[in-house]
Amino acid sequence: MNTIELSERVTVPFDSKHPTNETKLPGSVEFNEWDINSLTDLIIKQYHFNTREDVVVIYDLAQKVFCRHSEKHPELAKLVEALFLFFDDLLFHLKKEEQILFPNIIQLTEKKLHDGSFNYSTFGVIKEYALTMQNEHQDVVKQLEFLRRLTNDYRLPEDGSVLYQSLFSKMKQFENEITQHIQLENNFLFPKAIQMDEK
Repeated sequence: MNTIELSERVTVPFDSKHPTNETKLPGSVEFNEWDINSLTDLIIKQYHFNTREDVVVIYDLAQKVFCRHSEKHPELAKLVEALFLFFDDLLFHLKKEEQILFPNIIQLTEKKLHDGSFNYSTFGVIKEYALTMQNEHQDVVKQLEFLRRLTNDYRLPEDGSVLYQSLFSKMKQFENEITQHIQLENNFLFPKAIQMDEK
């Protein structure tokens, strides 16, 4: 499988105008009971891992569809370019979460567990970065909506091949998973972390 070389920069928003049943976060009420470390672990090991795999698969499919259909569908050039830029931003976003925000959240929870008095401060870093990530999540939603427009809401052209269908199917699945990912962070992890940071 081909790989894509992206610099690893990211942006992502939430609140898709095209919700589906799959977009709803499964068992979302239960996440209120999850501790911060468990939420962080789930996000990194499931959602971040899957996202990194999916961007490679989708970009590879897009390049193949472009090579096969671009003569009759010149709009595919714009789709390939938009996917590259979107994925480049998205990977950088994940990197910022994993290298800056999440380590600070984990360190804060560990300090709280081990120091009964909890004499530790992040000086607002967690709240600041969580709010920045939420803003980037809004950008991601806008980019997902733009991809929907480019693909005519993932509607196959009449001459669309199986490869074409695979690309759109994978992109739709990716959108649903990213939306769940964002809901998990915006609605559960970040509020818990900000509340702890402000105590």
